[in-house]
Amino acid sequence: MTESCSTKYVEARDLQTKTVIVYADRAEVKRIVKLELDQGRNNVIVQNVSSVIEHQSIKVDGRGTTVIQDVQYMEQYVDVVEKRDDEVSKLEEEKTQLESKKADAEDAIHVLKKRLEILDGVACQIGQNVNISHEQKQVPANQAFLLCNEAMQNLTTFLDYYGKTASDLKQELRNCEKQVRELKDRIDCVERNIDQLRCRFEYDNHKRSISIIVDVAEAGLTELSLSYQVYCVSWKPTYDIRASTSGIDSSAANKIKVLYYGLIEQKSDEDWRDAELVLSTATPCVAGTVPTLPTLNAAFQRQAPSVVRLRNASAARRKPNSNGSEEDMGFGSFDYNEFTDAAALQRMTIAYTASDHEHSLGQNYEHLPCTCFSIEAPATILSDGLSHKVQIASLEFDPVFTHETVPSKTASAFLTAVVVNNSALPLLPGSASVYLNNSFISTTSLKSILPGEEFKCPLGIDPSVKVEYKPCVRSNEQVGFMTKSSLCTHEQVVSLRNAKALQNAVLTVREPIPKAVDEKIKICVLSPDLRPGRMDARLNKDQHLEWVVTLAPGEQRDLHIKYTVEYPIHETITYFNQSKTC
Repeated sequence: MTESCSTKYVEARDLQTKTVIVYADRAEVKRIVKLELDQGRNNVIVQNVSSVIEHQSIKVDGRGTTVIQDVQYMEQYVDVVEKRDDEVSKLEEEKTQLESKKADAEDAIHVLKKRLEILDGVACQIGQNVNISHEQKQVPANQAFLLCNEAMQNLTTFLDYYGKTASDLKQELRNCEKQVRELKDRIDCVERNIDQLRCRFEYDNHKRSISIIVDVAEAGLTELSLSYQVYCVSWKPTYDIRASTSGIDSSAANKIKVLYYGLIEQKSDEDWRDAELVLSTATPCVAGTVPTLPTLNAAFQRQAPSVVRLRNASAARRKPNSNGSEEDMGFGSFDYNEFTDAAALQRMTIAYTASDHEHSLGQNYEHLPCTCFSIEAPATILSDGLSHKVQIASLEFDPVFTHETVPSKTASAFLTAVVVNNSALPLLPGSASVYLNNSFISTTSLKSILPGEEFKCPLGIDPSVKVEYKPCVRSNEQVGFMTKSSLCTHEQVVSLRNAKALQNAVLTVREPIPKAVDEKIKICVLSPDLRPGRMDARLNKDQHLEWVVTLAPGEQRDLHIKYTVEYPIHETITYFNQSKTC
């Protein structure tokens, strides 16, 4: 005899969202199912689950004496026309009501503008008829507004009426115009929803459900835990870097605060409300068994004659200089019937776009250990495709501020903060907004920074450190007795000044020196002194002079650069920049 089974229906979107673990390309959602069940066997059907669900990832846990007997994922074809017409008709009715309200508001705007126009016309006519000249006796009485006491009282009364009435009408006009704008936005939103519904019903005509068969020892309120994975979800890190410099007391501590955020985007067709969020860099799996490892064989490549002929024919049909691809050879083709399921279509779209994603977790984080970030406050993430920002952590560091300048390019000193990540969290690659003393400076990008690693953060131009690049002085002469050569002397002065009142400024100055690419060209640096043991400056591997200068408050210092270029007299020197190779 078949055991009787009580069937209960619940809507997936009505279930409480307990936790959501967001991965690079998907999310694992855990929902709580609470309902009254009868004693014995019950069939709980969770209706209208996400269209991009990974059905192999479904898990159900029972509480107490509840025993899970079976879990099945079901897809059922639905009558698209009937369902679409029912939902779309409701939205179209809402759109009609909004358009009616918008038309009423526009009519009110027309009436208000007409009243204002008439009121302004009366005021203009009265203003034209006022006559205050000494010859007003010569003006006909019907064309003049005589300024007697009674007339002044009437004029004052009218002006009071005009001021109050015109002000009220304009305020009412602004309210009506605001109402029209809001109604227009709502109409646009409803139209988008109608288009989305029609598009969804056009490509997805299946109803997805999860059937859970449970045995309950006693009738009453039962709680089940349902978890599954959905696609069309991603997250990436972003930062607010807020630096503060005391600027007054040199002994005051300078701090850098890094606000660590996660930007979550999802279009899984379900909303997560007041959920506990976890952001993860791990790669999730859905299978519960150890994968089978096949034998890997090595052999010489052999091509069958038919394959060679096929490739030659395919190459002949291609355009000249075209690059071969799987799509050209037919290996990348597919049958449309394989992708009628919306979940497969969404997964295919994600697979094709993931390679071009700038902050792809799978590509950029392979060298990093798997990390999970728990979000303290519950958050609501809607299925709207927009970026939802959640705070991961607030970190504070003790930076070392340095200044750098390349006066030949820009006569400014750039402030840079050198920071060591002394927190327990790795900083993942992402964009960062930089603020200095509560003023927005710029946006930059952070690379992956593990705990204990050092990174630099540019903070923009520091106006309190002055840099002046004075005009270059060049002289040419001929040298040599037997063989004449041209000798070109370059002299340059860079003037530095620390305008801070109480703080030292550590400034790194870089100035390019030409690098000879021919043995007949001889370049000699005369100033600064680069002999061993002197600490004035150094010449780095890129042929740049580099000074590290410490300027006391109010101190000014000049850096003198002098070098000579000697070359054959019959040659002409040209200078060009060498591009750096990565």
